[in-house]
Amino acid sequence: MENEIASSQKETKQKIPDAIDHLFDALDIEANGAIKKTDLFQALARHGILEDDARIKETIQSLDKLGDSKISPEAFRKSVGQNITLIEKAMTGQLIIPDFNNFNSFITNIYNRTILNTDGNVSDHIPELSADPEQYAVSICTIDGQRLNIGPYTAALIARSVCTPINYCIALDELGEEETHKHVGRAPKEKGFHYLMLNNDGLPHNPLDASGALMVSSLVKLELEPAKKFNAILDTWAAMAGGIRPGLNKGAILSEKGVSDAEYTLAYFMRQNGLFAKGTDINEILNLYFSCLSIETTTEALSVIASTLANAGICPKTGEKVLKPETVKNCLSLMYSCGMEQYSSEFAFSVGLPAKSGISGVIVIVVPNVMGIAIWSPRINDHGISVRGLDFCRKFIQRFNFHNYDSLIKTPEKINPRLTKNEIRMKGIMALVEAASRGDLFEVQRLASTGIDLNEGDYDNRTPIHLAASEGHINVVEFFISKNVDVNPKDRWGGTPLADARRGGYEKIIALLEKHNARD
Repeated sequence: MENEIASSQKETKQKIPDAIDHLFDALDIEANGAIKKTDLFQALARHGILEDDARIKETIQSLDKLGDSKISPEAFRKSVGQNITLIEKAMTGQLIIPDFNNFNSFITNIYNRTILNTDGNVSDHIPELSADPEQYAVSICTIDGQRLNIGPYTAALIARSVCTPINYCIALDELGEEETHKHVGRAPKEKGFHYLMLNNDGLPHNPLDASGALMVSSLVKLELEPAKKFNAILDTWAAMAGGIRPGLNKGAILSEKGVSDAEYTLAYFMRQNGLFAKGTDINEILNLYFSCLSIETTTEALSVIASTLANAGICPKTGEKVLKPETVKNCLSLMYSCGMEQYSSEFAFSVGLPAKSGISGVIVIVVPNVMGIAIWSPRINDHGISVRGLDFCRKFIQRFNFHNYDSLIKTPEKINPRLTKNEIRMKGIMALVEAASRGDLFEVQRLASTGIDLNEGDYDNRTPIHLAASEGHINVVEFFISKNVDVNPKDRWGGTPLADARRGGYEKIIALLEKHNARD
């Protein structure tokens, strides 16, 4: 056994230099035997790995010491050796989005189209929410730490109720699901005598609405003194964001206290109904809640936080396990059903992803097992949701097959960026071949309209016209002929559509193919 382990380790050590040399050769386009450090940085950026990524810190530091001088193969090996696993995966398309550069182009296109949307108004709830209505930032972080930022992604924004799912996660991690939900429900608001405040069981509806958020504020970090609770919450934000610590807008706290009659009413109503633990200080709960609403952060940091949720609680930038997987599952379930306030049902139907919005114009979206997205554009609609943000989400889900139920149907017009270009192409071809074999002309026409090459074949080089002819579907054969497809393709055995038709005895198809110069 020890010999086997030693042999395996030896093989691994031998493979690493080979991998580094292959990468060097790929970057040395002109075969000069030397590259610039910018060649590597730009190549990694195309794959979504940015220079500030802590996982390639040693490589960055080593290359920085070389200055602007050319890098030899030996220097390259020394520089990238400690981070070779991530670098090789990125450069060879083994991360969750293999063609990140192409994905970047699609996202940029959606951004450029939605920036033209100037509907909505900036919230006047408190003065601190006033912002340039033209501000528009989009940040994305995948579960492999591939990142994309567009617009003013480092501009400070007030997170508002985006704080509620994070507080809920903290409570769940510490207390567990059963204990947490003794105090707060887990469903959208339901009608009842006190439905604006409590559900029919006499509890706040869910952790993401105002009454539920107040209840969760009373449950987080129970072991800590009030003064230390907020710092502990910020610690969780920083861990989820890969080390980016949020700030606090103190002016927003003071303003919130002056206009939040509804929250004060809720808190005292809940205390009157015996929902808080005996001796709970209402003002401490409200102060903590208002502080969380006033957290300042950026879309860049929020996208990493969202990707931590997408990654079952493990931060992609650091590999740190911040939250329990069960906690994340419960949080995403409630974000899916309740995260977009009164618009939650429509968002779940049309976009089909867990999300949370805030009246500052921020939206955080989670694509489980793939990525986190943060959008900020201050103009909001009557539901308090960013207009451009919603527009982006709709166009995003029209382009990519990330809706929760897209897996139930074949949607070749949607892109699956988790696949390589060749995999995407083959999935379309296989769908077309299958439709042709069934004689489903409508589906064949629909797939053809998406731009699939009608002359492409499956893994045996069997083209759609092969299958239509072999199964006797003359209407499908007629359609392919009308589209000027090749009537004489050969499969891996040398067979043609005409030979298939003869084998099946389909005389009308034989005559049709011969009329168009088909051969056996």
